[in-house]
This record gives sequence, structure tokens and C-alpha cells, in this order.
Amino acid sequence: MSEPLKKEKLNYDFIDSLRFIAIITIVLEHTYMWPEPKFFKDVYEQSIQLFAMQVFKFGTILFYILAGFLIGDKIHTTTSLQYLKRRFDGTFKPWLFWLIVFLILIYTNLLVVYIKGSWSPMFEEPLWGLGQQLYDIVVKTSFWFILNFLGSISILLIFRKHLYNYKLGIFLGLCSLFYSVNLYHEWIYSTHTTAVVGFVFYLWLGVILHKYFKEFNVWVKKRSVFTLGLASAIALIISCWESYYLINAGVKADPYNTLRFTNIIYSLVCFVFLYRLGNPKWIKKLNPRSSTYGIHLIHYIIIVQVLPTIFSPLGITAAGKSSFELVIIQYVRFFMAYFASYFLVYLINKANRIKWIIGQ
Repeated sequence: MSEPLKKEKLNYDFIDSLRFIAIITIVLEHTYMWPEPKFFKDVYEQSIQLFAMQVFKFGTILFYILAGFLIGDKIHTTTSLQYLKRRFDGTFKPWLFWLIVFLILIYTNLLVVYIKGSWSPMFEEPLWGLGQQLYDIVVKTSFWFILNFLGSISILLIFRKHLYNYKLGIFLGLCSLFYSVNLYHEWIYSTHTTAVVGFVFYLWLGVILHKYFKEFNVWVKKRSVFTLGLASAIALIISCWESYYLINAGVKADPYNTLRFTNIIYSLVCFVFLYRLGNPKWIKKLNPRSSTYGIHLIHYIIIVQVLPTIFSPLGITAAGKSSFELVIIQYVRFFMAYFASYFLVYLINKANRIKWIIGQ
């Protein structure tokens, strides 16, 4: 009886530690202020920008693997409908709440501008304006993740009977690689935020990881931290090179797309490396299991709605800034957005009646 309990504890310690790291990478990525034009031409400036944008680009795939691991943990103790209902209550409802909050804040800002005499299609053509705002939020902000995530779970559960069949993994892997190749050929317009089946493979990978977790754990422990760290550094350099190539090739696609082939490799190597590093005790004290999703929901609203009220009056914009200066600003914005989000989530967690709005 004690052995299963020990295994479960190990699983959740590992998940919570990587959740904590993954959400930091997501917030960091979103706090970067893009210059105009978006990409630097000077090699030195471009190198700094490439590194700043790529080094934390593993977070999204990390989240999917962790979610897949949890699916593997629950798949044999619940039905597909029960699992989806639990996800709906704990994931979609909070997402919808903060989507509405985001819309209210956007419309409040636009109303102030409109009252002052500036024209806004949001009020002249209200239905078109609402549709445009919903599209922008769902596709162009961090809110894309939850719909894609729930859709990916639904697709995976459709193939529940074949979950451990390697042929399913190959098929889903090819679906993901399609988006990698599409960056170069542009058969369809896509970003990682609209890659409907692009991330299902990483959920499946998490399920397989759960099944063979004991073997995975033994294998990783035999690898040295130095070797895995070196592999991560090499994968990072190669990922930066691919982004550099895409920028200079003039492709329309996002050169930092999460589903670039080199970033997929980088993310997987980082996953193994971070797992090998272990579970720092101080992370557990921050209770990432109850705070991560809330931070994910709130941080982008703070970045878009709150930070400009601080930085704009100070004249701090991306205009005329060097790449290094933008990185400094990025980290300042990150600390402000992350700790504000964490503090709000902490307060909400204290109120039992409303804690559902930050999910689980």
C-alpha cells in the first residue's frame, strides 16, 4: 500500500515543479515589447533578440506533456465524458470568466476614447466589433491555449481505445510535423495558436510517459546533468538558427512558432533536462498546483491592461530601444506581471466562494 502512495507523490512533485517553470516561460515570452520593425537587422542586435525569444520557448509543449501525464493517471479510473466534464468545470468556466473580464476592460477603455470624440468601429458596428475582439483574444493572446488544449484532449479521448498504439503516436506526430514543414511552404495560413491538431501528439506523449514512467525515470537518472544541459544548449543554438533563417528568408509565418521542428526537439530535451534536475523544495512552498492556471488566465490581462498605464506615462516604449534594452524591460515587465498575477491568485484562493474562477 505504501509503494503506490510513494509513486503518486513523486509524480505530482515532478508535475508541480515543471508547471512552475513552464508558466514562468509563458509570462516571460508575453512581456517582450516588440520593436518596429519587428526584427532587428544588425547581427548583434538580432542575436540578442533570438536568444531572448527562444531560450524560454519550451513552456507550451511542456504544458501539453504534463497534461498528458495526468490524463494517463486518470484514464483508467473515469469515463471520457466524466473527464471532459471535470475539465470543463475546472478549466473552461474560469477561462470564460476571465475572457468576459478582458472584454469588459477593453470596452471600457474604448468607451472612454469614444466619449472623448475618437471614432471606434466597436460602437459604430457593434456586432462586427465584438466578433473582431473575440477573434483577437482567442487567436492572438494567451487565451488561445485553453480552447486548443480542450480540443486536443477531446481528440485524444476519441482514440481512447488505441491510446497505447504506436501507430496513433506516429499519426499524431506527423500532424505536428505538418505545421513544422508548413512554415516553409505556407500551404495554409497558421500560427501555433491555430494549430488545431498540432499539439495532440504531446498530450499522447505524456500519456505514454505515464505508462513507462518507471523506465523513463531509470533512464534519466543514468544521464548526467552536464550531458543533458549541453544537449539543451546545442538544441537552443540550432533553434535560434532556424528562427534566424526564417526571418531572413522573408516567410510570412511566425519565425518563433512553437511547432518549428528545432523548437520541438529543444522543448523535449529541456523537459528531460529539467526533470533530471529534480524538484526543488522551495517551489513546492509556492503551491504551483493551485496557482499556475490562475496565473495563466490573469497575466495577459495585466500585461495588456495594467502595464501600459505604468510604462506609457514614463515614456517607456519599444521605439528606439536596442535589443539589450528591450530584454531589460522585458524582465522588469515580467516581474511586475508575474507577481501581480500570483498575488491576485493567492487572494482569490483564500476566498472559497470565488476560487473557482482560477480553476485547477
